[in-house]
Amino acid sequence: MQFDVIVIGGGPSGLMAAIAAGEQGAKVLLLDKGDKLGRKLAISGGGRCNVTNRLPVDEIIKHIPGNGRFLYSAFSEFSNEDIIAFFEKLGVPLKEEDHGRMFPVSDDAKSVVNQTT
Repeated sequence: MQFDVIVIGGGPSGLMAAIAAGEQGAKVLLLDKGDKLGRKLAISGGGRCNVTNRLPVDEIIKHIPGNGRFLYSAFSEFSNEDIIAFFEKLGVPLKEEDHGRMFPVSDDAKSVVNQTT
């Protein structure tokens, strides 16, 4: 079998990369050393999965320890608002909590994992 894209690592970034490639029509193989994709995602945010933050990018970067300015280029390609739209397109409605933190409406990380694996 041949694949257009092989993603190594079934964590949050790997899952998003595999989904994005698949949405573009690529045949994707996702490999992970663990026995279950999205395991780290399922325990993030105390089991609630803090997906992103809705604060302005300047405000987010200001709170990154050290020199967070390197994130400007990443946010220019895929912003926090893009992340919110990505999950809502997958059928995971999000809600905003204190300090702009975004969680699934279900308050259950498994709802995010189930839509991404």
